[in-house]
Amino acid sequence: MADEREREVQHEPQVLQGEDDLPRQPAPPLDPYTPEPGPGPGERKAFVAMRWAWLVLIVVIAIVLWALVR
Repeated sequence: MADEREREVQHEPQVLQGEDDLPRQPAPPLDPYTPEPGPGPGERKAFVAMRWAWLVLIVVIAIVLWALVR
């Protein structure tokens, strides 16, 4: 709700100026972000592949460290 002390400074995009003299835009009527219920099939595959990539990376780091201290 607009306060009586607020006035429109700019129409597009709408900017309001109130008693605090800080220009601000009004809150959107609804939240534009609606999250999906869960990861899709492609995202599941990507996360599984990322787990395997971490495992490979840890093994490579272990081999390099073993070679350095040997």
